[in-house]
Amino acid sequence: MFWQPLLLSFLLGYLLTWAVKYFSTHYKLFSKLTNHQLHTYPVARLGGVAIFITFITSFLLFVPLDQPRIGLLIALSIIFLMGLLDDLISLKPWQKILIQLLAVAVALKFGIHIGQINNPLGGSIIFSPAWDLILSGAWLMVITNAMNLLDGLDGLASGTSIIGAMVLFFLSWLPMVHQPEMALMAVILFGTMLGFLRWNWYPAKIFMGDSGSYVLGFLLGALAIINGAKLATAVLVLGFPLLDLLWAVIRRLRAGKHPFSPDREHLHHRLIAAGVHHPWATTIILTFVALFGLISLLSGSMAKLLALPIVAILMILVARTAIRLARNKSS
Repeated sequence: MFWQPLLLSFLLGYLLTWAVKYFSTHYKLFSKLTNHQLHTYPVARLGGVAIFITFITSFLLFVPLDQPRIGLLIALSIIFLMGLLDDLISLKPWQKILIQLLAVAVALKFGIHIGQINNPLGGSIIFSPAWDLILSGAWLMVITNAMNLLDGLDGLASGTSIIGAMVLFFLSWLPMVHQPEMALMAVILFGTMLGFLRWNWYPAKIFMGDSGSYVLGFLLGALAIINGAKLATAVLVLGFPLLDLLWAVIRRLRAGKHPFSPDREHLHHRLIAAGVHHPWATTIILTFVALFGLISLLSGSMAKLLALPIVAILMILVARTAIRLARNKSS
């Protein structure tokens, strides 16, 4: 049931990424060299075009459409167009937020919302309609922007998306959950990103750009709630990027900067500054993502809740170690 969409999405992702890379290189559509980037050489951009086309094509071929899934495709298209515009002409932060809110409103209108979550002490917590809209909208916004901020190392956002898709697939495939169509969507995302990763791993031949990172964030956030809330699982898998987002917002606000202004203070930047080789920095973070993804599959709601502080503690320890090593290196 799953091998056909997996094979198609992988091959399409691989070939379309190569085609977009060739197009970007031919027309000199390279990433902008800014102070917050780690690369000192031009790299083809617009990889998000290949990601979006691959996922949408495979989705339409294999996934039956209903109202929430139609809403997902429309909202995802809005997010993609926003990211593409940002890649080409650099939108202002407030413009991106407004467009994201439009996409979130579409998703909510078509029935993509949390509704209820499992109570770790037993039973379920059912949200009122107002709180459901607020929490669902906030969830989609946070995950969307967390993935965008994570896209700072070759293969990091791609690898995190692959792990997230794998976890959602196995969770949906388990007999106790049994959501085969949800598993099908996760498989398509997995194949898409596996094909893209060949060109995005260090040294990257192409970047996904905002058109890719925003799409991946919105997609993972939506898939976690489209067929029943899997928030604890998603939060564990995306614990590092979510904490990195929180850390970045607090750090920038304390410095009097815009919360979405770029800098080189993310965890992956600190690892590089500490002397960790680029692919090893990516591998370290992805190892933690995979570890907590495995924990989320093998544990119940209470264990997942208890694991969340461990994610925070580990991230603090890694960050402090990286800062100390970077200071020793510079002294």
